[in-house]
Amino acid sequence: MLVQGFYTIRETSPAGEGLMYPQAQNLDLREEMDKVLFGSFDEPGVGRPVLVRFLQDTPCACFEKSTGSPDPGCAWCQGEGYQWYEGERIAYLARNFGSVQNASNVISQQSQLLNYGYSDGQRALAFLRYDALPHYERYLRPDHPAYDKLYELKVDNFGQVILPHVRVAKWQIRSVTPHQGDFGRIEFFELGLNKEFT
Repeated sequence: MLVQGFYTIRETSPAGEGLMYPQAQNLDLREEMDKVLFGSFDEPGVGRPVLVRFLQDTPCACFEKSTGSPDPGCAWCQGEGYQWYEGERIAYLARNFGSVQNASNVISQQSQLLNYGYSDGQRALAFLRYDALPHYERYLRPDHPAYDKLYELKVDNFGQVILPHVRVAKWQIRSVTPHQGDFGRIEFFELGLNKEFT
């Protein structure tokens, strides 16, 4: 027997065939999330292209401080009230339930008809890679002025995004949870989404 770190490794199997047991390995959550989103040799990916609108903390010139609202017809901010830029990302969307609840929501228990509890078609969760949100700290501050947006994009029969982009749904990103793993590094992001009607 050999002792290495915290693991004990036998040089032979119990039957004595001379085979070593495999050594324990750490699970790389970034690699596993990439397999979920993009697929692997054995499994297809479940990620889909989305467009994220990153709102800046700089108000647009159309924003009226007296009324507290932007011009909905503004050609620059498109009614957001803040300057923004957009970037395409790959995300997995889990619909009909979310991590963001209103105080007035009654959480139902599991039943034979609804085995996962509370369901709401206006909420969803999105899971993205560790590098998808460069300024996620905005969501950790209680005073951030505006919510970023996530647009679902139309895809063809093979899952490829159609260009130019055709937006099929708009979501407000209400919460961002950075899931951390080894040595505190961010492994992936979980987004709480509320559907926004345009």
